[in-house]
Amino acid sequence: MCGEHMRRVVREQVDRVPGTRETRVKQIAEWICPECDYFEEADDDS
Repeated sequence: MCGEHMRRVVREQVDRVPGTRETRVKQIAEWICPECDYFEEADDDS
């Protein structure tokens, strides 16, 4: 949004399964602007 180059970042999201001790880890890819904190999810095919 501000004109800076965006970076692709992969992070892990940990979700707890209700009623159990089980957790699920999902990797999420996002494009993030280091200057203005704008982000959007990356497409799966990129």
